[in-house]
Amino acid sequence: MVVEFARDKVVRVDFFAVPENDVVLPPLSSKVVKNLILTGEVLPSLSALVQSGAKNKPLFISNMGVKGKRLLSTGGKPKAVKAGESLDFYVSFPYYDGFFTEVHAGFFDTPYGKFYVYPVATHIVDLTELGGVDVRGKNFLVGFKTPTLLSSKVLLPPALREKYKGVNAGYTLIPSVGLVLSYAYRTFRALTGDTSNVEYDVKAYKLGVLGNALSKVVGYDLRPETVVIGRDDKGRVRATRGFVGWVEFDISDKRLKRAVSKYLLVASLLGVGKSRGIGLGEVVLTLRDPKRVGGTGA
Repeated sequence: MVVEFARDKVVRVDFFAVPENDVVLPPLSSKVVKNLILTGEVLPSLSALVQSGAKNKPLFISNMGVKGKRLLSTGGKPKAVKAGESLDFYVSFPYYDGFFTEVHAGFFDTPYGKFYVYPVATHIVDLTELGGVDVRGKNFLVGFKTPTLLSSKVLLPPALREKYKGVNAGYTLIPSVGLVLSYAYRTFRALTGDTSNVEYDVKAYKLGVLGNALSKVVGYDLRPETVVIGRDDKGRVRATRGFVGWVEFDISDKRLKRAVSKYLLVASLLGVGKSRGIGLGEVVLTLRDPKRVGGTGA
């Protein structure tokens, strides 16, 4: 069955999962959630989107966590969870009719153990109603909960993209505001299903330039973090390195600030950067009173 996704509504469904016995989670615990979708136990209509080879999908599958702290392998011991311990996670995706009939509780077997899974909250965000969000006099506090993978190559002028296509610049560990906004815009455009045309590239580039030129960073706490993402065909550990932490900033241009607020809100649902479908690049957005600057951040 072909699912028709809305372009102007995003859904986030929060769950708890409780293992029946002691379990050892995979390096990325989002693989447990991905398995639940692909086997048809949870939100089966998303399976085609999960398996799609598209580079910029409107989908976020979070890693499992304990009280919001995500369980990821950073190269140490595997993450073991005791029987009966509650793990939280969520899945975000474009709205489609009947999704609520695919959200239910039950005991489900996975390659990683048997879990009792049940939904706890559903949020539907209508992007056409965001004009009512007042960002005047507020800073954007953007928290990055899981390693975030951003490449500075997206800030190349579109005319130079082809020239430097073969250059591997890796992922930055000190992102600029413009880079974060350019990626947030890319996530926003993923909802339209069209992220590969010249007009899109030009706008993403301009947003990156304007974001750097018209922003004021008032606080940050960023650090690099390596995460294990699995093993290759020869059994060798595969890892990647991104950044976590938070950055607080303001945008001085009113029109740009309104647009940025929409892109960041979508990013707070669908993440930013590469590997959002396995829970990397998880974002938390807070509108913050500038009088509170100097606090602990996200």
